Amino acid sequence: MLALVFTFPAGRYHATPWGRHVNEADVAWPPEPWRILRALVATWYRKADRDAFSGDALAALIDRLAERPPDYALPESVVHAHSRHYMPQAAAGDTKLVFDAFARFPAGEPIVAVWPDLTLEDEALALLRHLAERIGYLGRAESWAECRVETEDKRWTINCRPSSSDDQDGDDGDRKDGAETVRIIAPLSPAGYAQERTRLLAAAEAQVLASWTKPKPPTGKALAKLIAPTAAILPERLFDALALDTGDFQRQGWSRPPASGDVLYRRVPLSPLPRHRTGRPNRTETNLPTVARFLLAGRPRPRVEDTVKIGELMRLATLARFGWDTDPATGRRRPRAPAVFLGKNADGRPLADDPAHAHAFWLPQDADGDGFIDHVVVYANGGFDAKARAALDQVTRLWIREPDRGRRSEEETDEAPDIRQEWRLALEGFGTPKDFENDVPFLRESRTWISATPFLASGHLKAGGRCAEARRLLIRRGIVPADQAHRLEVTEEKTIRINGRDRLPLHFHRFRASRGEAQLDTAGTFLRITLPEAKRGPLALGYACHFGLGLFMPAEPKPDD
Repeated sequence: MLALVFTFPAGRYHATPWGRHVNEADVAWPPEPWRILRALVATWYRKADRDAFSGDALAALIDRLAERPPDYALPESVVHAHSRHYMPQAAAGDTKLVFDAFARFPAGEPIVAVWPDLTLEDEALALLRHLAERIGYLGRAESWAECRVETEDKRWTINCRPSSSDDQDGDDGDRKDGAETVRIIAPLSPAGYAQERTRLLAAAEAQVLASWTKPKPPTGKALAKLIAPTAAILPERLFDALALDTGDFQRQGWSRPPASGDVLYRRVPLSPLPRHRTGRPNRTETNLPTVARFLLAGRPRPRVEDTVKIGELMRLATLARFGWDTDPATGRRRPRAPAVFLGKNADGRPLADDPAHAHAFWLPQDADGDGFIDHVVVYANGGFDAKARAALDQVTRLWIREPDRGRRSEEETDEAPDIRQEWRLALEGFGTPKDFENDVPFLRESRTWISATPFLASGHLKAGGRCAEARRLLIRRGIVPADQAHRLEVTEEKTIRINGRDRLPLHFHRFRASRGEAQLDTAGTFLRITLPEAKRGPLALGYACHFGLGLFMPAEPKPDD
C-alpha cells in the first residue's frame, strides 16, 4: 500500500478541471492523478537534489505510479465555494469579472491518494518522500499544501474510486446513493502511452505521405525531418511527456496532452451546503433551508427596473432542470418540477388558494445599490428538500433570446441556440432568512417597509384603491392578524430612489411574459407599510409578487409614526 497525504493549511483547494473555463466556477475534485504526478515532476525539476536522485530514477517512479489510477479519501465536510475578482486587463482601467472557485474544508482534514496494491522499492520510496516533503502547493499557487508519504494503512475512508460501467445506474450515471460519475484526466500507463505514441507517429507519417507530391517517396531521413515537430512532443519516456508545457501540444493542434486519458470516478457531488456541520446539528427534512442566494454576473447586468424579467427567467431555468412530460390529450408539454418551484398542484392549477404562498419567490437583488441586479434570492416558506437543492445547484446561467425568437418558453432547454444576452449564476449557499440578513436587507426584521418595486393589485381595484388592496392581502396572508388590522398603516409614495435617481412605477417593466394570468392592474404604485409588530421578510405582495414585483425593503419609520 502507498498513499500520498495532502493537507492544506488554508483549508482551500483551488484547481480548474481540464478543459473547463475558470468562470464556469467548477473545481477539479478529486485532484486529478495527472495533476499529482505533474506536481512530482515539477518538484523534481525545481527543488530536488538531482545529484542524489537522477532523471532515470524519477522516470521509473512515474511509471509505477501511472500503472493504475489511485483511490481517494476525500474530506467529508467539503464545500464548493467561490470568490470573485475584477481582474485588470490590457487596456488601462479595463477589468473583467473572474470567478475563483475552490473546495473549502477544515484544514485538519487531508486529501489522500491511495494506491492499495503498490509497494515501492527502497530507492523509489526515498525519492518519493524527498519530493513529497518539498511540494508547496497543489493546483493553483494559492492552494498551499503539505504532503507526506504513508506506507501503512491508516484506515482512511475511501469515498472516491475509479468507476466501471457496472457502477452506473441510468443515463445520467447517478445512483440512489447520491454519488455521481465524473471524468478525471489521468496519465496513460507506460504501455498505454507507448501504444498511443506509436499510433500518433504513424498518423503523422501517413499525413506527410498523403500530401507528398514529388515523384519519388521521401527518404527515411527526410520523413523524420518532416515529422520532427510531432516527434518532439512525443518523447519516449512517460516522465518526459508529463513535463511538456501546454503550449507545446497546442501548437501542434492538439487539445489535450498526448500522454493523458480520461478515467471515470465515483464521487459525492460538491455542494455549497456542507453535508456535515461541525458543532451544529444536521439539517433534517423538518428543518429545511428556505433561502438560496445566487451571484449574477454578465455584461451588461440587468437593470433593477427589469426585476420581473429576471425573476421569470430564474424560474424557467430551474424548471428546465427537471424536464417535461407531454400531455397525450393536448400535446402540450408540462414541467416535471415539484410544486415548490412550479407553483401549481398535480392538476396543473395555480396554488392561488394557498394564503401562505409556500412555493418559491424568485427575487432579484441589487446588493451594491448601483441600480443593476447582481444577485437572485430564491425563497420558499415550505423549504427546499434535497431534490430541490440539487436542482438549484445546477442552475448556472440565464439568457434572453434573439429579438425575432422572443423570450424563452417553458418548453425550451438550456441547450437551445440563438442566445442574445446571457448571465452567469453561482450559488452562494442555502440557509434561512436570518443567515442572509446582513447581505440581503429584505430578509431582515422590520415594522416599517417601503416599496423596492411597484405594487400592482392582484384583482379588481375596489374602494380604497391599492392601499386597501395591500391591506386585504396582508390580512389574507396572515402577516397581520385580523384583530390587529386597525393598527396597520398603508400609504402611497410617489417615487423611490435608485442609485440617486427618482423612479416612478412606469419606469419598471410591470408585465409577465406568460399571459396565462389575468393582469387587471397595469399601472401600479409605491407603498409605505407600517405593521402592528415587526415581521421578518421577505415581504412581497400583489400581482407577480413571486417574480419580484411588489417587493418591500425595511425602512426607517417617519418621525410621526
